[in-house]
Order: sequence, then C-alpha cells, then structure tokens
Amino acid sequence: MIYFLAVTIYFVVYRLWRAAGLFQAAACWGCYCGGLSTSNLKIARDVQISAKKGVTLMIDVWFDCRQDANGKDPDRHSLTLKRYHAELWTKPLPDGRQLAMLDEGPYLIASSGQCQIPVSSDNIVATFEAWKRNKLIVEQTPRDVLVAIDNIDWRIGSEIIFPSELRGGTQTINRARGWHRKIGDRFDLTLECIARWYRGEDSPLVDIFDRYGDFFEWFGDFQGYVDFFLLQDFVDDEYQVKILTDFDDFQSSPLPRTVEQYTAYLQGLTEVLTLRAERIERYVN
Repeated sequence: MIYFLAVTIYFVVYRLWRAAGLFQAAACWGCYCGGLSTSNLKIARDVQISAKKGVTLMIDVWFDCRQDANGKDPDRHSLTLKRYHAELWTKPLPDGRQLAMLDEGPYLIASSGQCQIPVSSDNIVATFEAWKRNKLIVEQTPRDVLVAIDNIDWRIGSEIIFPSELRGGTQTINRARGWHRKIGDRFDLTLECIARWYRGEDSPLVDIFDRYGDFFEWFGDFQGYVDFFLLQDFVDDEYQVKILTDFDDFQSSPLPRTVEQYTAYLQGLTEVLTLRAERIERYVN
C-alpha cells in the first residue's frame, strides 16, 4: 500500500513538473516573438496536454510508424512518431535550460525559450534497397537479414530530428546527408561528421553544419549531443563513432560493394538500432 502511494505521488509530481516546464518554455517563445498571442497560448496548452498524455501513455518503441502514415512518409505523416519526438526531446539541455518541442509550423519547433528552431523527423536507416546499382547485391542478401532490419525500421529508435528550415544554399541537413556521394544517407557517417564539427575538423558536411551551428551548440559538445539523443550505442566508451563498414576517411563510396559487406553492414545497423530502442525504452520507463 505504501509503495503504491509513493508511486502515485511520484507520477503526479512528475506530470506537474513536465507541464510547468513546457508552459514556461512556450511562454518564453511567445515573449521572444513579441508577446504571447492567442495562437501561441493554444500551442502552449496543446503541448501541456501532450506532455501529460506522454507521461501516462507509454511510448511503444516497437511501434511501426508506417501503421498510421496511411501509406505516406511516416516522417511527415505519422502522428504517433511526431508525438514520440515531442515527448522524448522535451527535456533539459546539457547546460540545464529546458528544451521544448512546440506543435507549430510544418512539423515541430524546438524552443529553448530565447531560441526557436523548426525541426523535422529524419529516418536513420539507409538500406540502399531502392538504389538500382545495389539491386543485385540486395537480391543475393539472406532474407532473414533484410527482414531483421525492416523489423526495426520506422520505429522511434530509428529516428532523429534535425533543423528543417532552409538556411542558404539549397539543402537542409536531411537532404544534404542523403544526397552527398560520400555519405549516402548513412547515419554512422553523418554522426562522424557531427563529431568532427564539434572538434572543429573538416568533413563532407562541415559547411551544412556551420549553417545550423545554433542547433548543435545547444548540446555543448559531441558527448552532450550523443547523450541527449540517446545515441550512445553508435559510439564506443571514448565517444568515437562506430563506423559500420571499413572506413578510409570518406575516400570510398558509402555503399557496401559485396554481398558480404552489405550483410555485415545491415547486421551491424540492426544491432545498434535495436540497442538504441532498448535504451529509449529504459529511459521512458
């Protein structure tokens, strides 16, 4: 009985704390933009409601977000995925400031009170199955390997957020990493570029990251970024990125060249994504 009462009090206090933090962040956003308008008040209220629901409704890390996307891109059309992002990434930044995900704009707005950045969901599973030059390799890959990666794809553990507004040039981070011939949409290589940006080093994506420096500065350093987004399974104990194929400093194509390389790449990706999903599940619970 005492245990049950203690747990009940904990959840009540936690829910009030989350709601208060979110409303304060939303209010700061309204003040920054010249006053808390009726529209912004509605946003703040909606985020509060969402946060309360998020505390009482468990995030199912194994939910396939294709199920509520109506055959469209889950990154844009899955309301479940959007709610999961809003719930997971509404939390304190490494420096103690509260980051809130406001339901505004095309997707969400990440707000630290004085700085607001539109963000969108980005899938981090690059299987190259739709790439014509990889067709023969995919066809020869063991079926169970392809099924395993599909069974972890489009779950929250296979998703991240990046800034979505276009700042100079013609590409956002999402598009740049997807189209760059040295990255090929691979998240392990993207993460290596992020690590180098924090160290002040060159990489294929350094220019695009410079445009969104205010976003990355929120997290202080690479370890802060990794810890915030629960990406520890993509790095080793020294926070060095685990590259999932033989790596020659971005000199070769990011596409695995043989069935054996492709199989090993998919198995490694499946493993880290599964571990991240389990990590998120522990964090939520």
